[in-house]
Order: sequence, then structure tokens, then C-alpha cells
Amino acid sequence: MKKSRKWTGFVICLAFLFAASVIFIEKTYSTGGTTAPAPGTSAVTVTKPQPRPPCCIAGKYEGTHKDTPSKTCPKPGEGKFIMEINQDKGCNSKIWGKVIDPKDGSTQDFEGIVTYDPEKKCCKIQGRMQKPAAAAGAPAETTTLSGLLCKKDGKWAGKGNYTTTRPGVTCNGTWEMKQM
Repeated sequence: MKKSRKWTGFVICLAFLFAASVIFIEKTYSTGGTTAPAPGTSAVTVTKPQPRPPCCIAGKYEGTHKDTPSKTCPKPGEGKFIMEINQDKGCNSKIWGKVIDPKDGSTQDFEGIVTYDPEKKCCKIQGRMQKPAAAAGAPAETTTLSGLLCKKDGKWAGKGNYTTTRPGVTCNGTWEMKQM
């Protein structure tokens, strides 16, 4: 009889320890934080996996651009382009890539940022690209762009504005593009 009491006590202790550890683990996971450590031990931190940011826009896009006629833009142009967007690890805000003219294959590198617009549930992009100067010592052509990309049917699409400046000429215009 003494032996059965010892076994019963041992089983009750094991059941209590198991239940306490389950409660401890559940509390740690449900709070996503640090629990108070037992005396003589270190704290245990459990981090919950973070959801992906909503602006994972990396990919290949096809689009069109059109200059707005003005006194500062003597020869307004329009055309098609392909934009390859790369994005920082984890879909962070830094973006970069190439803009390709499908007519002649010329490219311009760009860099910029993307941020989430919770009101519109879309992603704002801002960027800058610079075409090398035609002659040594001449100023380069610079284009700044901004716009909004929204996800539709699983793909990104959007539109925005740009300003291109080169010596004596400033052209403003609009662009539209969609993910390929």
C-alpha cells in the first residue's frame, strides 16, 4: 500500500508539471512576449511571425507614358516602357530596377521607395532615374516619378505622374502600368 501511494503521488506530480508547462507555453504564445523567468533562469521570448507587408510590388510591368504639352516641353513625347522592380528583403520600402524602352532596348536605372496608403488600400511609389549626359560636362536628364499601385485580380496596376528635366527642357506627364 505504501508503494501505491508513492506511485500515485508521483503520477499526480507529473500531471501537475505537465499542466503547468502547457499553461506556461500557451500564455507565452498567446501574449507574443516575454514571461517572467523562474528564479535562477533566464526569460524566454517568443515572437509571432509577422504578416507580410501589403506592398510586395517586385516584378515586371508594362506601361505607357505621355508628356503634357507645355511651353517648357517643346516636343511632347509618348511611348511604351517596361519596368523591372526589385524590392528590399521582406518587402521593405526600398525599391530599385530598370526602365526599358522596348523600341531600342535602352535602359535607365531607377531607385525609390514604396509605402502603404491605408486609406486607399494601395501602395504609393516614388522614384528617381537619371540618364547619363549626352556630352562630357553636360547636365544629365533626370526623371522623378510618383504614383499609386493597387492590386487587382492578383496583379499590381497603377498610374501616376512624372517630371523629366534636361538642359532648357522640363516635361511633365502621366504614366500607367500593369504587372505582366
